[in-house]
Amino acid sequence: MLPQLTADQRDRLHRKIVLWLTVVDIVVALSVEGKIKVKRALQELAQEGILPSIGGDIWSQGGIAIFGILVYWIDSNFQYQERLVSAIPFSAVRHSGAKLQEATKKACATMGIGVLSEVLHTAGEWEEEEPSMVDTVADSIHCTVSDNAANIVNAWNCFDGFECTDHTVALGVKAFLEQHRVKKVFAKLRGMTGHFNHSIIGVKLLNECQKRNNLAETKPPQDNDTRYRNIQVH
Repeated sequence: MLPQLTADQRDRLHRKIVLWLTVVDIVVALSVEGKIKVKRALQELAQEGILPSIGGDIWSQGGIAIFGILVYWIDSNFQYQERLVSAIPFSAVRHSGAKLQEATKKACATMGIGVLSEVLHTAGEWEEEEPSMVDTVADSIHCTVSDNAANIVNAWNCFDGFECTDHTVALGVKAFLEQHRVKKVFAKLRGMTGHFNHSIIGVKLLNECQKRNNLAETKPPQDNDTRYRNIQVH
């Protein structure tokens, strides 16, 4: 049974719902506009005879998964360009190589990168028409870049491509940081940086010392997965 709401609570709830619906409408409108612009850019790219490259990955958190595909290229003025081709809901889909490949080709074809369609070929007079798939997506892509997860590697094995160097290096760095002696050093450094991130007096003394030595007034950054435990003590 729903709780009874006061008039003021109902009014606030109504405003929140209206605001949420307004935001959704704006996001959808911008999404449509963005797709049109990306498709136009890819059409101009095709006219120049330039094949785009693609990169992609699955982002998952809190039971929500999205498969993002990015297209990028060097234009005729030698400027790096990148566009989001698609952000596909993948929460209710198996993250298998076959499903990722299917989603990739459909997303690319929808934006004009190659053709992916089923055609019927007329057989003999008394025979049924035989369907076949026209697929030129792979021929319309220069190369792909992904991490080295088995599913995305299997999904994109139909394209010319490479595994991301940064991701591979990150795995190597992570393995190094898991070594026992290294972990002990970083545990001590983490305690030092934690002090400056929690102690107002400590930060004040640090900044005074930095100021006396003509250094920028900063505090050591705390490590996280994207900084590779890049703890610095100045």
